[in-house]
Amino acid sequence: MEVHNSILELIGNTPMVKLNKVTQGLTSEIVVKLEYLNPSGSLKDRIALEMIEQAEKTGDLTPAYTIVESSTGNTGIALSFVGTVKGYNVVIYETIPGKLGEEKAKMMRNMGAEVHVITPKDLEGLKEKSVPGAEVELPGRQICLDLEKSNKKIWWARQFSNPGNVQAHKKTGKEIVEQVNGTVDCFVASIGTGGTLMGIAEVLKEEYPHVRVVGIQPASSSEVMIPGKFYPKNEIKGGIISDMLERHGFIDEIIAVTDEEAVKMTHRLWKEEGLYAGVSSGANVHAAVREAQKLSMGNTVVTILPDNINRYLTEEHYVT
Repeated sequence: MEVHNSILELIGNTPMVKLNKVTQGLTSEIVVKLEYLNPSGSLKDRIALEMIEQAEKTGDLTPAYTIVESSTGNTGIALSFVGTVKGYNVVIYETIPGKLGEEKAKMMRNMGAEVHVITPKDLEGLKEKSVPGAEVELPGRQICLDLEKSNKKIWWARQFSNPGNVQAHKKTGKEIVEQVNGTVDCFVASIGTGGTLMGIAEVLKEEYPHVRVVGIQPASSSEVMIPGKFYPKNEIKGGIISDMLERHGFIDEIIAVTDEEAVKMTHRLWKEEGLYAGVSSGANVHAAVREAQKLSMGNTVVTILPDNINRYLTEEHYVT
């Protein structure tokens, strides 16, 4: 067995598993990529490592800098993990309300990051909802922008517009192509920043031109997305990734999944498949089953299980 020089070398190359119980009655199969097996517990380890190392190569990030980001949890945790392992100071503006946010903030502090939990009044109404991360991250993004402008030793990761986000998941897409024995007929994934869907879809469309790509958003989102029309773009709200999604048209359809649907499927994954993934995984698999019902015998639907059960022990909400 190989001995690795750093825990960071264990990011990526996650296994894939065929679902057996939740797919009973289907003639097509669903294969899931276990991204929650990344070291800090989510697929965001990939983008944290990619964004940081690209910034190091360009000289935009040096040991004297502090890494900052606004996050609903997983990216903040991943940046805390990768950043502190590499020796950087990391400051995260945690923007998810309620006990779920408190748990994630504690996790990041334990990793060595400085965490500020933002709970403005305009987030109060989101406590009991499933929401896209982009909606609740805006106050934290504004703080990061102000810090970056006022301090030359601040590096804002800008996950929502950093090309490294997409580049990291092109590697994920290549892994899927190598792991799947045959073809991929449909790929399903939640849309957060858009980087996961964009990076994987680009590779799959090149390898399997017929593949259908389906994006998922929480049903209670205040901004309903449709293919070709995404969030308004400025320094805070959007950028390169949403531009790329619009320009390349990789998404064939965007569907909504409710909190109830996501949580129900998450529990089924735990009990029936032994896959201890989080609620966003339940949302992805719920949508994958919906898509698999439309396909012919022998077709394959691929989706990802983004994070682990530990993110949702207190509150269970679908947050992208």
